[in-house]
Parts: sequence; C-alpha cells; structure tokens
Amino acid sequence: MWALRQPGPGRFERVEVPAPTAGDLRDGEVLLRLKAGAICGSDVPKFLGHLDPDNPYTGHVGVPLHEIVAEVVASRADALPPGCRVVGIARTSHGLAEYLINPASLLHRLDGGLDDVRSTIVQPVATALSTLNRMPDVRGARVAVLGLGPLGLLFTHALKSRGADRVIGVDRVDRSDVAATFGVDELVTTNTRQWADTDWDDDKRPSVCVEAIGHRQEIVADAITALAPHGHLFVFGLPEDHYVLPMRPFFRKHLTLQAGTTVDWRRYLAEAEAYVHEHPELSASYITHVFPMSRAQEAYETYAQPAAGRLKVALTAEF
Repeated sequence: MWALRQPGPGRFERVEVPAPTAGDLRDGEVLLRLKAGAICGSDVPKFLGHLDPDNPYTGHVGVPLHEIVAEVVASRADALPPGCRVVGIARTSHGLAEYLINPASLLHRLDGGLDDVRSTIVQPVATALSTLNRMPDVRGARVAVLGLGPLGLLFTHALKSRGADRVIGVDRVDRSDVAATFGVDELVTTNTRQWADTDWDDDKRPSVCVEAIGHRQEIVADAITALAPHGHLFVFGLPEDHYVLPMRPFFRKHLTLQAGTTVDWRRYLAEAEAYVHEHPELSASYITHVFPMSRAQEAYETYAQPAAGRLKVALTAEF
C-alpha cells in the first residue's frame, strides 16, 4: 500500500509498505481505507520535525495526520460493519496511509449527508463541543477566543450558538471576511498582549476565555490579564512545554483554569455531525483548500502559514 513518510523536517515522500489485513485486527478494532483527512494545528510541529513528548511519532510512516474520514474494510467491532463510512481520530496520528488499523472507540459512523471532504469537519467540531460541555454556562456572557484559526473559529461559532452575549475574537490575521459567519461580534486584529493590556473596566472584560493558540505560555498569561474577576479560562491550545503562570493576578482575581482533551469520542463525534447538519454554513465556509495526497507537502506548507482567506486544509486520498 502507499503511505507517506518524512525523510526530513518539512518534507514528504511516498513509500510502499505492507498493508495491514483483517487478520491483524484485535477485538474492538477496524481496518480502514482512507478517504479524506484534514490538517490540524497540532500536526504542524510534527511536520516541521519537532518531537511531541505525548505523541512521539514524528518521522514514523503515516505521520502526522489524525483527522480522518475512511471506509471500514474489515471489522471486529459490531457498531462499525464493513462498508460503512466513518469519521474520527487516527491513533498515533498515522493517517497518511492507504490502509490503517484503528480502535472503533475513536470513530463514528457517518449518516451519509456530507461528502468525504466535508465530513472531516466533524472531528474538530467534536473537540470544540467536548470542551464547551465542560465549561460554565455562557448564556448572556461576554467571552473571548484567543486565536482565530480553524479551531478558534469553531469555538466562536459554538459559543455564539450557545447564547453568549458578546463573542470577542483575537488574532493577528485579519478574519473580517469570516467573522460574522463564525459568530464573532468584536474582531480584534492584534496580538494577545496588546489586547490584554487594554485599559478597560471590569464589566468590559470577558468572563470566559478560550486559549486556542497554544505553544507559548505568554498567551495563557495574557488571558489571565484580560479576564474579569471570577473568570474562567480554558487552555485548549497544545502546550509544548511546562508553563509558568502569573499566579498572583490569577489568585487575586479568583480565576478558574481548565484544560484537557476529548475523551468520549463516540459521543462527541455524533453530536458534532448533528451540529454540522444544523449549521450548513460550516460545511460551506470552513474548508478553504483541498489537496490530493500527491501534494501533501504543499498542503502542510499552506496550513503552516496563517493567512487571511485560509482556514481548514483538507486532503483527498488521491495520487
């Protein structure tokens, strides 16, 4: 079967490797044929050659791609029979391959209402819904999202749909072309430090903040600076190292800090598919670039460079 591997940082090459078979399956696993995938911000450091201590698979065959849509070829999971189409997360991010074995618990059977590429939207929506379900009720609240990349915009959309009174979006990239579509009431085109240092009254500060950038502790510090007293901060962006927090203002403002990843994939993938059907503007606007697998390197290079007009980048399993 075909697969991609990285001979060095920022590069891909096609290789031929033995295909897994139905005989390799264990109980609760399925054999998949890849149909489409989408690039996540957490894939970019691996593409550039960085090693993630929590997922140390940089340089392995098929890495990095975890947002996948696939067809079940063989199954040892009753809920996912052969022939059905699924969306979910590829274990160990080894999705850049023609065939792969995956736990059924990380997948959801699609209802057929979306094509393969548009179905990739379901997985990132699931992560946003999982996060928001663990946060306080945002109805009537003033909320902020730091980072308006593809996931940050899903957060603004979901926060608005859940009744947030005012959704503030902060990003250095101008997102004015999509702000209204994704529920942003107040667009701030600057860095998080300049925004956080605004001289504002407490009633103008957000009571809830989602950090959707990751990689740097300074962004978490900026969120702490900006939040209103008794505010709630969810760190969603992937941390690459240990963080030092400005504990004194965090303590004096009586803030709450929360973080984490999706655990119950079956539940939230199902909820996410329903959410995407309920909000057709997502399938119309979220994916802006689609590349065949033969141009994977170009796809990752495109995703690695934030730019106006570029949101989600998807891949088809075509050479």
